[in-house]
Amino acid sequence: MEMEIFAKLAGKMGIGSAKLIRKAEEYGRLSQVKCMALNKVTPTSEAVICLDLAASYMKMPLDKEYAIKLSGITKKLYLSNLKAMECLMGLERHLGVSELGVQYGCMEAVGVATQILERYKKSLPSAQQQDLDLSKPLFTTTALYSACRCLKVKVDQKLAASSGAKKAVFGRLSVQFQSLGQDICKEPTTKMAQKKMAPKNMAQKNAPKRLEPMENLEVVEEDCLPSSVKQQKKEDKAEEEKTEIGQNYEEWKRKILENALKSNAEKCDS
Repeated sequence: MEMEIFAKLAGKMGIGSAKLIRKAEEYGRLSQVKCMALNKVTPTSEAVICLDLAASYMKMPLDKEYAIKLSGITKKLYLSNLKAMECLMGLERHLGVSELGVQYGCMEAVGVATQILERYKKSLPSAQQQDLDLSKPLFTTTALYSACRCLKVKVDQKLAASSGAKKAVFGRLSVQFQSLGQDICKEPTTKMAQKKMAPKNMAQKNAPKRLEPMENLEVVEEDCLPSSVKQQKKEDKAEEEKTEIGQNYEEWKRKILENALKSNAEKCDS
């Protein structure tokens, strides 16, 4: 590939950064070695893709639609070749579990997902552990997805699709991860962490009425009694109230008579 093509295409794409163009040229040389197996890649489309990758690396804006048009290939083929070249040249940027949690709005599952990955790695033979890269999208997305399932947290189905793996592969790994996740979620430390993340107002809303120790004990004892005993207690209480009313009436009646007799005695004396 002629290196002059990069400067020419960069001018058409509105790229004036010499540093970005040098980075694209570097990617161009690397693609000559690592991307030989790609089909339907023209020198122009390859150069545009290298400029696109360089812009992403340097976090500079790029008109993607115009880049696709300038490449001379279809959008589907452009994106496919972009992904393939990015992968073959080792330029993929993998999002971590925390970043995925922020992106998909499921931060409460990040802790469990991290533990799933740790336990999965420990479960493998030492030889496999050395070669295993848990930062790959297949592992991070599956771990977070599985953690959400275990915690019953709603999550966008696009999370599963972002793994880039076939459904069968994702499904098999998800079964293993969910098994680990269920064990983690049963542990007291995990339950405690989940309770701490619950909003305080929800905790207050769902909290039972606070009772005094003796009142609380009576309520518990009352709930534990059979229905027949509860009914008898109600009848006894009603009888007690009735007796108390009767006693109060008799006391009132007695005082009235006493006052009347006292009044008559005073009249007689006078």
